[in-house]
Amino acid sequence: MSEINKAVWIVIPSWNRRADLIACLDSLKDVTYSPIQILVIDNASQDGTFKAISNQFPEVIIKKMEKNIGASAASNFGFDFALDQGADYILRLDSDTIVSADFLEPLVTILEQNKDIGVVSPKIYYYEPADLIWYAGVDAHPWHFGAINDMKNKRDNNTSCRSRDVDYVWGAAMLIRREVLEKTGGFDTDFFIYYEEVDFCKRAQELGFSLFFTPESKIWHKVGSENMSPMAIYQWNRSKVILFRKHAKNPMHRLLLIVYAFIYAFASLILRPKKLRHLSFFKSTFEGLNAGLKLKIETEV
Repeated sequence: MSEINKAVWIVIPSWNRRADLIACLDSLKDVTYSPIQILVIDNASQDGTFKAISNQFPEVIIKKMEKNIGASAASNFGFDFALDQGADYILRLDSDTIVSADFLEPLVTILEQNKDIGVVSPKIYYYEPADLIWYAGVDAHPWHFGAINDMKNKRDNNTSCRSRDVDYVWGAAMLIRREVLEKTGGFDTDFFIYYEEVDFCKRAQELGFSLFFTPESKIWHKVGSENMSPMAIYQWNRSKVILFRKHAKNPMHRLLLIVYAFIYAFASLILRPKKLRHLSFFKSTFEGLNAGLKLKIETEV
């Protein structure tokens, strides 16, 4: 049991992942840190999520949205609710994760001992195979903002077992200081899904907060398929263009990033196996890129 008694709220947005969510909540039952409160945001699921969680986990607060408002907005709803209830720290957690019983103590301790750190992440393994790394800290590419120097798809070594400052913390599991959410307003809801945590991390850093990774905390993630649906491809490309427009260093950099986004998107489709090169994917790619270009962005340089 931890000697720290800061209130931690765990915010879990979920959409049509009833079985995964139940497994996640089962693992949270064994968490040794206290006090915690779990808040599930049911993003208008159609798979019986609300009824199942209400019946099986009466200690969990669950809020059901009338429609799917997107991962960013659902997270923000949870953040605001938790802040109103006096949360000191908020853990944003994906519904398809499994946590170790002692994963929270190291995260909370780091924020308690380092006031300049605004967000901290655990080490995240794939659910299967359970010893393969999905996240162990990443740095940002200086030009296109992509993740570099990561340990994804590798097994533990000296690098993955070292605590360090990072540029990005993934939304699958991030413990956030209350002050960071108050100053940033949470995720930018222009990002329906994808890249919202990259934008969030960059804005937190611009406010002077550092981001941190610790291997002392461990969870496992049931990462989805790399073969995205047309709707996912649409949202992925839309969000990438929005990210580039928001954080480009100047107009020329923004133009080059947008050109890069188009080239990268279509090259990725062309290089897919022939059986996965459906016309709907090309259509979704173009529509997503175009939607990202058309969106009005007040912060654009």
